[in-house]
Amino acid sequence: MNKKILVVVIVVLIIMVIGIVVILSNNNDEKTEISNSTNSYIPEGVNVTNENEISTPADNVEFNRNPENVTIEILSNTISNTSVEILITDNNVDQYGWGVEFRVQEKVDDEWKDLDYISNDLFWIDIAYELNEDNQLTQKLDIEKYYGELNNGIYRIVKPVYDGKYIDIYSNEFEIE
Repeated sequence: MNKKILVVVIVVLIIMVIGIVVILSNNNDEKTEISNSTNSYIPEGVNVTNENEISTPADNVEFNRNPENVTIEILSNTISNTSVEILITDNNVDQYGWGVEFRVQEKVDDEWKDLDYISNDLFWIDIAYELNEDNQLTQKLDIEKYYGELNNGIYRIVKPVYDGKYIDIYSNEFEIE
């Protein structure tokens, strides 16, 4: 009789230990999930499937636009080694959102190379500009703020736009002499 009671007690203890382990592991998973999600703000209606892909309700909407309907022209009389003005013309029915972000690429051995920023502490304001009645927007780009002064060479400006994913649209090339 004592052996039967002892076996029952051992079985009950094993079940309790397993239950406690399962509960603790579930709590740890929830804590990990919470701590990971508090590192960034995700607005309502936006789904993040991985670091590089953001899904919004607008992704399910068909837009009538194509990067080939966009030109980014360097205004030649504004070129200096510290700044340049660009003229964006977006002839799409559903135009892209045009922010302030840009990159500078230099042509090195017939290949385009992104220039390095002068600091990792730089940021872009998150604003979108409207085009005028001619579907155009002029922007002055402060190259020195992000890249320092440009050396002699051939360059182009890269403007990222969101079209279900981020894509790059390139300006014509310009030269610093």
